[in-house]
Amino acid sequence: MDTASPTPASDAAPGGTSDDQARAELYQALQTDGQQLAVRLVRLLHRMSDRSGMNPTDFQCYTLLRVGGTLTPGEIADSLRLSTGSVTGVIDRLEAHGLVERTRHPRDRRKVAVRLIEGADTFAAASAPGMREAMTRLHEDYTVDELRVITDWLDRVGATLDDLITASD
Repeated sequence: MDTASPTPASDAAPGGTSDDQARAELYQALQTDGQQLAVRLVRLLHRMSDRSGMNPTDFQCYTLLRVGGTLTPGEIADSLRLSTGSVTGVIDRLEAHGLVERTRHPRDRRKVAVRLIEGADTFAAASAPGMREAMTRLHEDYTVDELRVITDWLDRVGATLDDLITASD
């Protein structure tokens, strides 16, 4: 008679291991939680744009320049999926807010480059008061090694998303 205790059904998937089941459940949680995070980020972006006095598209362009650095209008149009004519209006409004300037492209003088003016990067903090403090509190309980894992994961997610964006063009 076999005296080994059977594996409880909750620990193992049929034909698989408990690790397989746990991994499948975690992938599902990552998918669900990732979608919820995306929705929350969109909602936050809209709140920040409201506080800034800009429409969401203009605020997205500002954020794109803050994160991505100097870009051409064509690169902005491609990133935000806007026509170049729409981007001209966005840039005009950002200039009126005193946030960006048009300059000659550093490598191709025929092109225009759009960049944030000095100090414009602080504009985001004013549109999301308390965000830095809230994020700092969120991360306080993690060890340095855990923060490295989170940073690595975010880098990998970003690269994967960039690959998916490129593949869909």
